Amino acid sequence: MKNKILILLLAILPIIGFSQNQNENVLYVVDSIPVIEEPKEGFGTLTENEIDRVEVVKNKEAIEKTVYKDLDGIIYVFTKEYAKRPDSIRAIPTTKLMTKKNGTWYLKGSSTPYSGRFIDYYLIGKKQGEGTLFNGKLKGKRLMYHINGNVSNVIEYENGLSNGTEKRFYKDGTLMQKGEFKNGQEIGIWEMYHPNGQLKQRTNFVNGKMDGESVSYYSTGEIKGNNVYKNGVYQKDKVNDKLFKLYNESQELYKEVNYKGAIKKLDKALDLDSNWAEGYFARGTMKLNDFQFDEAIKDFDKTLEIEPYFTNAYSNRAFAILRKYELGNGRTLSKSKDIQIIASKETEIPESELDKICADLKKAVSLGDDNWMVLEALEKHCKE
Repeated sequence: MKNKILILLLAILPIIGFSQNQNENVLYVVDSIPVIEEPKEGFGTLTENEIDRVEVVKNKEAIEKTVYKDLDGIIYVFTKEYAKRPDSIRAIPTTKLMTKKNGTWYLKGSSTPYSGRFIDYYLIGKKQGEGTLFNGKLKGKRLMYHINGNVSNVIEYENGLSNGTEKRFYKDGTLMQKGEFKNGQEIGIWEMYHPNGQLKQRTNFVNGKMDGESVSYYSTGEIKGNNVYKNGVYQKDKVNDKLFKLYNESQELYKEVNYKGAIKKLDKALDLDSNWAEGYFARGTMKLNDFQFDEAIKDFDKTLEIEPYFTNAYSNRAFAILRKYELGNGRTLSKSKDIQIIASKETEIPESELDKICADLKKAVSLGDDNWMVLEALEKHCKE
C-alpha cells in the first residue's frame, strides 16, 4: 500500500485541512481516478485554481466500504472541468480504470474485453484523448489533445494496429507530421513540418522500413541534408560519416571537460559543412561552458541564421548573455571533471541586453522549451 501514498498535491493541502503523518497510507482520488503513480511531465499540475471541491475521508468504516483497503485516509479531489461534465460523459470509462492484458483492454474486475467509447483526462480535468475499443482493441479514429485543448494526434486503427492516416500537430494547431500506416507499418511518403509550416523532412517507407532518399530541410526552405536507405539500411556517405565522426568525438571530449579539444573537432566538422546548424549550436554550447561568452553568442547567432526555429539556441543565447554579466569577470578557484568553482562579481545588465535576453527566453518558451532553468530565468529577469 506504500505506493499509494502520493505527496504530489502539496499545493492544495492548505485548503484540504488534512494533516498527513509520514507513516499514514493516504490515497488521492482525482475525478474518481486513483492516483497511484506520480503523473508524467506535461500531464498538468493540479493547483487550487483547477479544483472545484475536496472531500477527506478518514473514517475506517467508510473506507472499508470502498474498493480501497488498508488505508488511513482517502482524499477525493474534484476538478472544475469534472464538475462541468454531464452525467452521460462521466459514464464513459477511462483507460486509467482499465487493465491491459496481452494487448487487450478490460474494465477492472471484468474478464470480458471492453467494447465502447473511452475518454482519458489530464490531471487538471481537461480531455487528454478519446477513441473506441472493440473487443479490447483500438478501432477507428483515436484523438489525442494538447493540454490547451488543441488536437495533438489523429491516428486510425483496426484491431489495435495503426491502419490508415496519422497526423500530429503542434500546440498551436500547425501540422507537425503526416503519413500512412498499413497493418501497423509505415508505408509511402511521410512528411514532417517545421512550426512555420515549411517542410522539415520527406521520407519514403516500404513495409515499415525507410527506402530511397530521405531529404531534410531547414525552416527557411533550404536543403539541410539527405540520406539514402535501402530496405531500412543506411547507405554510407563519406562526408556525412566524417561529419558525425567528428561530432561524436567532440561529445566524448566534452564529457571529459576538454572543451578546447571538443571545439577543435567541431571546427573541423564545420570546415566540411559551413551550413550545419547543429554543429554551430554544439560548438556554441561548448564555448558557453568554457566562458567564451561572446564567441558562444556568435555561434548561436549563426545557428539561428540557418535555422530560425532551433529552440534551444534561443535559450542558450540568452544564458550566454546572462553569464557574460554574471561571470564575465570571474576567475576559476578550482576545476575538476565534474565541477568548476568560480569566484565572480556580478555586474548590472544593460537594458538593451536584458531586452535581448527576455526576447530569446520568451521565444524559446513559445517553441516548447519548458526547462526549469529557462522558466526560472524568465521569471527572475523578465517581469513586466
